[in-house]
Amino acid sequence: MVKAKSTKVTKAEWKGYHNVNLSREQNELFTSEYLPVKLLWSDIDILTNNGYKFSVVWDDYNSGVTASLYACSKKMEWAGYALTAWAGDCETATKLLLFKHYVACEEIWSPVKPERAGSDVKWG
Repeated sequence: MVKAKSTKVTKAEWKGYHNVNLSREQNELFTSEYLPVKLLWSDIDILTNNGYKFSVVWDDYNSGVTASLYACSKKMEWAGYALTAWAGDCETATKLLLFKHYVACEEIWSPVKPERAGSDVKWG
């Protein structure tokens, strides 16, 4: 019987969080256009197939859910960074995370100083 060779996959070294705060315009766009759309598992599947780790966890401090993407693939310039989103429920947090990744960041996590959202925003 031939033994399969195992190759050690090296993951990106942890570097920190990529902080993205929505502008008022982005917040309005998320609320009106993105929030009502049905969330599909294929949305997450695409990201995981492209080298991201997706997770959701209950956040006791904020009494809500934090969804996050971690750039695992060393091929990415932003490898080792995590993008997060917080909301009162898992679905909204995940939709917000996808909005931040695809719309606010346009799939590129470059160092930017986004406009801060107002205090009336229900998520982050």
